[in-house]
Amino acid sequence: MRSMILVVMFVAAFASAVSGQYKEGSVEARLIELDKAWTSAELKGDKKAAEELVADDYVGTTQRGVLENKETYLAGVVPNADMVTSDDYKITIDGDIAIMTHRSTVKGVRNVQYRSTHVWKKHNGKWKIIAHHGSLIAEPDVVAEEDK
Repeated sequence: MRSMILVVMFVAAFASAVSGQYKEGSVEARLIELDKAWTSAELKGDKKAAEELVADDYVGTTQRGVLENKETYLAGVVPNADMVTSDDYKITIDGDIAIMTHRSTVKGVRNVQYRSTHVWKKHNGKWKIIAHHGSLIAEPDVVAEEDK
């Protein structure tokens, strides 16, 4: 019985750790705030706010597999009517580099879900995105067909 309690406690602790919940005021929580600000800037078409979050040497891969640099990325920042919610954040920090993954749900003009990976770098005290990759989450029946 005692070992069962320990197993349950371990599983609960592990589930909590990987759930993406980070303490308020932590670096991880700050990065999530910045990520949400980036999404907000994109939805509003606020190029100035987006530019502040993206490093000069930014490299992005869109959900369609197109490569972009900072200039081409900013050219595509235009207002749109989508609503985006993001969750399932996982963040690993190593010095001045942070790797973030999360899931986003888009509703509005496009109704899709995707996963993103962002690489953040702290430079002169500010976190900026140096790399991004987005991948659409396929419908379950599409995944099943592709796996055959």
